[in-house]
Amino acid sequence: MEMNENTNPSKRREWVKNAAIIFLSIMLVLTFFSNTIMNYSLPEVATEYVQSGTITAKVRGTGNITASDPYNVSIEESRVISSVAVKVGDEVKKGDVLFYLEDEESTELLEAEKELNTLILAYQVAVITESMKVGTVSSIENDNTLTLTQKQQKLQNAMAAVDVAQAEYDSATLQVASANKEVGYIGNQVVDTSSEKSAVSNAQKEANNAAQAVANAQANAAKAIEDVTIAKNNVTVKEEELTLANAEIESMQTLKNEVSSYSTTLQNKQSAVDAASTALANAESTLNNAQSDLQRLKDALNQWQNDNPNPANPEDEWKQIEAVQKQEEKVNQISSEHANAKAAFDTAKQDYDSYVSAYPSLQEQYNNMGGDAKLNQLIANAAMKENELEQAKQAVINAENQVAEANKEVANKQNEQSNKTSAVTNAQQALTDKENSNDNTVAKANASNQLLEAQDRQEKAQTALDKAKEDMAEIQKELLAEINLESQNEAIELQMEKIEKLKEKSIGATIDAPVDGVVISLDKASGEKTEPQATLAVVQVAGKGFTLSFSATTEQAKKLSVGDMAELQNAWYYDDVKATLASIKPDPDDPAQKKLLTFNVEGDVQAGQSLSLSVGQRSSEYELVVPNSAIREDNNGKFILIVESKSSPLGNRYIATRVDVEVLASDDTHTAISAGLYGYEYVITTATKPVEAGKQVRLTD
Repeated sequence: MEMNENTNPSKRREWVKNAAIIFLSIMLVLTFFSNTIMNYSLPEVATEYVQSGTITAKVRGTGNITASDPYNVSIEESRVISSVAVKVGDEVKKGDVLFYLEDEESTELLEAEKELNTLILAYQVAVITESMKVGTVSSIENDNTLTLTQKQQKLQNAMAAVDVAQAEYDSATLQVASANKEVGYIGNQVVDTSSEKSAVSNAQKEANNAAQAVANAQANAAKAIEDVTIAKNNVTVKEEELTLANAEIESMQTLKNEVSSYSTTLQNKQSAVDAASTALANAESTLNNAQSDLQRLKDALNQWQNDNPNPANPEDEWKQIEAVQKQEEKVNQISSEHANAKAAFDTAKQDYDSYVSAYPSLQEQYNNMGGDAKLNQLIANAAMKENELEQAKQAVINAENQVAEANKEVANKQNEQSNKTSAVTNAQQALTDKENSNDNTVAKANASNQLLEAQDRQEKAQTALDKAKEDMAEIQKELLAEINLESQNEAIELQMEKIEKLKEKSIGATIDAPVDGVVISLDKASGEKTEPQATLAVVQVAGKGFTLSFSATTEQAKKLSVGDMAELQNAWYYDDVKATLASIKPDPDDPAQKKLLTFNVEGDVQAGQSLSLSVGQRSSEYELVVPNSAIREDNNGKFILIVESKSSPLGNRYIATRVDVEVLASDDTHTAISAGLYGYEYVITTATKPVEAGKQVRLTD
């Protein structure tokens, strides 16, 4: 018995030992398999050493081909395009049809007709103002007027008549002098009458001068009256022009007011729609609530009837039935209100839609008339016309004042003439009295009569000379007025010819290619309207080149030079296409940070085509170079993930660690960086799963 007691504790210790060994073994095996399974669940990454190397960077960019010297096709008229005869990319010859135009009057034709009406009005005003004879006007309109040589001859004839009258006046003046001399001679034989004769001569000269002054004043008065007529006619013209300008403004302003009031009216109608919509929604909600209450009351009634098939107090059942009936009446009333709200909403919506559909025609009509720009132009023109009218009215006032002054001057000169004529009579009477005091009365009388005849001849010669000068001035005026009317009539005929040409163009007109080349853009389609001088199509002239541009950083541009050859991405797709760097200029969108690279492109390309180019920089050595696939980027900037090893009881663990970097340069496969690295670290290039900084990874076997 003692032997069993001593051996049992030993066996128990052995059993505990074996059990512990087995447990630890199992735990070790489980831990091993656990780590192994966990390792296989980690991202598997590929790595490469960070090393030094050479980078030959490329500047890459994409741009659209543009024509170097395109030809913009345009016309000088506003017309509607009927159809387009070509498409982009078509080759055309000079004279080929690009567009067919609809048969209609152009805006230029309407403007030309308006200008013709203005010219005709000015012509008619000139006819009335110049008081032209009917025969002269008829001759002008029938192109049956005098030639320039004939007009010169007519003026020369008038000048010759003035010369003849001047010669007659000079001869009469000599005769007067001779008669005075004879009178003086006879008088000297008896008595000295020289002073009386001198007095007569001086008085006669002053009388003649006074008569000439009267004639000049009367001519000035007539000219002033003529100026008043011209000024009044000009006022009439300016009033008509102002009335026409105000009518145009009123027409456009009325249309603009209709367009402007549209938004306010539309807003009111939209508010009416919104109010009706809200009322309808409220009615629907109220109806739904009432119907729910009705259903609830019906359900309660049915439940009560099921629970009380033989009610002890029928009044209780009747109260619930009465509540259901009242609720049904309420539902019917609310349904009627809902129907009214729905009808009000439909009416408001229909009114709004009808008003919206009417707006485009008003706006289009206003825009076709020229819009605000045309209205402002008309207002400015009306202001100018009103100013011109005021000036014309002031001119009438000034001209009437001139008439008054001229009439006053005529009266003064006529009074002076009357006084001078009386002085001549008195001087002549004094001479006669002195001569009659001599015994040689008959001789004196004869000499005096001869003097009077000579003086009368001189006066008539003076009158004829004045008349000849007036006739010459009138002929000059008529010839100038005739030349002016001829010029205006010729302008009218030219304008009519212009209108006829525009009318001819309005039927069966086309727009043709001005040069040989390729159509690179069409800016108008069928049904659209052209504008004067606006581009309708662009033709790349045959033999001209193309350009392409894109932006690069200033640092990249420093490593490029004009003349560098660029490579085309997917070059196998293009045959014989070359791109040469032509200029490096500041980028207008970001001149401080970027440069605009422009390339000359040769080969089989078309305007608008997109090409991707790369142009190489010079090679440079860098201390830290990694594969392009190692560069990552997030909101904090660019970085790489390196692998750091950490020891554990079960072996090494590999942790992905973030390192922020600055990219210095790159080429097709590698990137040069600046970072806090020694140069022998492993950098992660690829991974089977997304990798996060600080997480464990598994290296590729």
